[in-house]
Amino acid sequence: MQLDPQLYKFYGDSIRISVKPREFLYIELRYGEYQKKFIDAWRDGKLKTGEITINEMKIIVPFKKDVDLLNPSEWIAIDINESNVTAVSSNPHILRVESDLRTTHTTYFNVIRGVQKLRKYKSKTAERLLRKYSSRRKCRAMDECHKISRKIVDFAKQHNFGIVMENLRSIRKHINYGKNLNRRLHSWNFRKLQFYIDYKAKLEGLPVIYVNPKGTSSLCPMCGGKLAPNRYGLMKCKCGFKEDRDVTACLNMLRMREAPLPQRATYEALAEVERIVIKS
Repeated sequence: MQLDPQLYKFYGDSIRISVKPREFLYIELRYGEYQKKFIDAWRDGKLKTGEITINEMKIIVPFKKDVDLLNPSEWIAIDINESNVTAVSSNPHILRVESDLRTTHTTYFNVIRGVQKLRKYKSKTAERLLRKYSSRRKCRAMDECHKISRKIVDFAKQHNFGIVMENLRSIRKHINYGKNLNRRLHSWNFRKLQFYIDYKAKLEGLPVIYVNPKGTSSLCPMCGGKLAPNRYGLMKCKCGFKEDRDVTACLNMLRMREAPLPQRATYEALAEVERIVIKS
């Protein structure tokens, strides 16, 4: 149920809802430290409330903030993978955030599959355990995505980078690689992670744009030629370019954005750049 703004008043720790003329329903709110910082910012006049939604479990209070988006001269491209997030800036920097998202999904998939085998013997116990582990898997994946997105946005804010990402909206329609790989890719949290990066960046005044992902990992960012993997796992081109697949995708995104590529953006030049590895 969405509340009309004229029918409620938000007090921060409670909500007053008009049910009849001069008759009100007061609902006390329970929230954690993360939500408290938004409420404190609202009390200071830095945020406004949006349209409040109520369901049988919770009350959703959106907050709005007016921001002036920067017009950066430098951009950072972000390539989201199953086990890590790689970012390359035009500055240049190479940032690699290693995550446990894939391990989390694989571990809970095996646990849930084991519980499902109990259904025919102990159906009530199995249903309770399925709810428990499914909820725990969702919460841990969400927490991991928040941590990764916060590290990336903090890094971009430190250097005043605009953010470039791939438009992966319809990618699941084209996933058909076999039972095991399909299961892995369909549990991949790329959209959730992109959403978290998007709104966190815009709250900091950093612009976010999306580019077509076609060919980002298979075309040379220097000459546009077709890349081929070598025996060391690097993508190589006839022009002399050699890099790993993730960095190549980021360089292609920068090129598509028409952002300046790192000077001498070859494998040798990029190897001189500090590679930052963050364990989330």
